Amino acid sequence: MSALLELEDVCVRFGGLTAVADATMSFAEGEVHALIGPNGAGKSTVINCISGFQRRSSGEIRLGGETLPHLDAAAVARRGITRSFQTPQLFSRLSVIDNVRVAHQRQRRARLRVDDLLELVGLTEVAHHQAENLAYGQQRLLEVARALASSPRLLLLDEPAAGLASEDTERLSRLLKLIVTQFGVAVMIVEHNVPLVRRVADRISVMHHGLVIATGAPDDVLNDPAVIAAYLGGGNPSTEH
Repeated sequence: MSALLELEDVCVRFGGLTAVADATMSFAEGEVHALIGPNGAGKSTVINCISGFQRRSSGEIRLGGETLPHLDAAAVARRGITRSFQTPQLFSRLSVIDNVRVAHQRQRRARLRVDDLLELVGLTEVAHHQAENLAYGQQRLLEVARALASSPRLLLLDEPAAGLASEDTERLSRLLKLIVTQFGVAVMIVEHNVPLVRRVADRISVMHHGLVIATGAPDDVLNDPAVIAAYLGGGNPSTEH
């Protein structure tokens, strides 16, 4: 698989604090690539850098082999990179279907109709409910539908399984595989639910104290002694829930 997105020696500093240190990793077309690590490891900062919500202090980001300058979030989205947030960012007073329509109308060449997107994430029956009245898990799935409405090349998901019930987590697992196999969208997922990551990820990168300490196939990475040591205090990552 060819590299869709590449990070080379990316650093993010906040004053004297280095949040991300010389991060080098790549995300291939047609794969789910998970980014895991303890709280404060720098995972969300990486997503913020890629999506234009945080300027990198140094290093290079390339999309399809082309170097990305320091772009704002809207400019990054126009190049085909969309994201979700740890807390769903929805139009709370709009209906479910109108939330998706807003994102859909911004994309002239959308792959799916709005109704198809709602069916894909399992929200057809609540299409006319206000977004603020949805269960939390449904709100997270709605945010994924909104992100897909823009027909991205790369979808960045920041802890999409946080707070989900088991049935919603299973739906999310199936959805991630479908996004990649049916629509060819590359997915980068930041997630603490390691059993979910093991099921859906083609590759895993692990961050600790701002450093990328391992990258590879799920079983190889999750059994790496350095990765296990990074999770001390939280249990072996291969069994963490």
